[in-house]
Amino acid sequence: MNVTQNKIDDLNTIVKITIKPEDYKPNVEKSLNDYRKKLNMPGFRKGKAPMSIVKKQYEGAVTFEEINKVLNDALSNFISENKLSILGQPLPKENNELDTNAQDMTFEFELGLAPEFKVDLSKAKIPYYKIEATEKEIDDTVARMQTQFGEVVDADAIEEGGNFVGEVEEIDADGNPVEGGVNTTITFMVDDLKNKDSFLGKKKGDVIILKAQDLFNDVHQLQHFFGLSHEDAHHFNANLKITVEKTSIRTKAELNQDLFDKVYGKDKIKSEEELRAKIKEEIENYYKKESDTKFMNDSVEWLLDTIQFDLPTEFLKKFIKSKSKEPMTDEEADVEYEKSAKALRYQLIEGQILSDNQVSVQYNDLVEFTKNQMKQQFAMYGYVDIPDSELDKYVANAMKNEEHVRQCSGNLIQQELFKIFDSKIQKKEKAITLEKFDAILKKESEEKEAKK
Repeated sequence: MNVTQNKIDDLNTIVKITIKPEDYKPNVEKSLNDYRKKLNMPGFRKGKAPMSIVKKQYEGAVTFEEINKVLNDALSNFISENKLSILGQPLPKENNELDTNAQDMTFEFELGLAPEFKVDLSKAKIPYYKIEATEKEIDDTVARMQTQFGEVVDADAIEEGGNFVGEVEEIDADGNPVEGGVNTTITFMVDDLKNKDSFLGKKKGDVIILKAQDLFNDVHQLQHFFGLSHEDAHHFNANLKITVEKTSIRTKAELNQDLFDKVYGKDKIKSEEELRAKIKEEIENYYKKESDTKFMNDSVEWLLDTIQFDLPTEFLKKFIKSKSKEPMTDEEADVEYEKSAKALRYQLIEGQILSDNQVSVQYNDLVEFTKNQMKQQFAMYGYVDIPDSELDKYVANAMKNEEHVRQCSGNLIQQELFKIFDSKIQKKEKAITLEKFDAILKKESEEKEAKK
């Protein structure tokens, strides 16, 4: 066997493999003998059929299979030994011909190579929006605490400043439940509602139908109650059917040590000033996730705009056509390539950053990540003292799920990338209110839509 490389340019190469009968014939004979041992053929005992008959029926297919194995192994070993970083998979040239009567058979494979480039994160200057809590947000939170820990009194109907429990169901235009849509029960505070007049006076069993964006004064409550992402909360506008289940009013608790202890524990907070400072800290910590996400997204856009390199475009288009389940024209392949090129570019940049910083996700990292994830999930339901032996069983079961492992690996890599960006990219911190932050997101979203 002989394997050689003909490098076309920095992004394209051809690997030529020449094989002789002795490279695959022994394996063909072995496979045919194995077939014979297992073969049940009328007129012969199991495993005793004449080899001439076995060869007549199976030799062609077995030979083809063994030649493919030899070629695949040779190609894989060549790529590994020569440390070739390839994109997609090798593509056999159209001039490859299988002639088992020939003494030599030569096969050529096209390979698309990953480009070489450098990433210098220290050159990046990315704005970091530190969202600060407003006095109104703090006032509203204090008021909700007073109401939450006040005395509950049943009411005949929904009243100003009161509460009610409602079953919330997502419905379609005909009023039918949406499969997989929102279906939950929420305790509403009337003062949080965007259109209070639609609810005031409603009694148990009454139904209110409205759009999701018309439900709360603060759209971020959709994020909290329905488990949506920040971006999805701003765009989620399904039809919601709310059925009133219970109505009540709550007297406001006094702003004293008893309330502080109920909210934060004995003597953790000792004054209204400390309470407001704690609330401000909590609100801003909650918003930090949004700031971090925007910083991460802006950093990725900077990388894509700044780190320039060529791709083996024509090879990748051929590769896309070869993997299509249905026949694909050149024009269709061009469209698919344009859709995937940006993602591929970032995948290569991300890989370079992880390599430069010697980041790799090991199995033990995934196990530890899963364990911490499960601890948090159990804690949400009040289970904080799960024995390690029990927790390990849940973790072991989760690690058998390929989708779970894939998601955990992706999440861990994103965590590591954020640490790298956070430490190496120059941040230009800007204090901002949530209202202005949302306005920036909205403007950027509209600009992206306009470019499509």
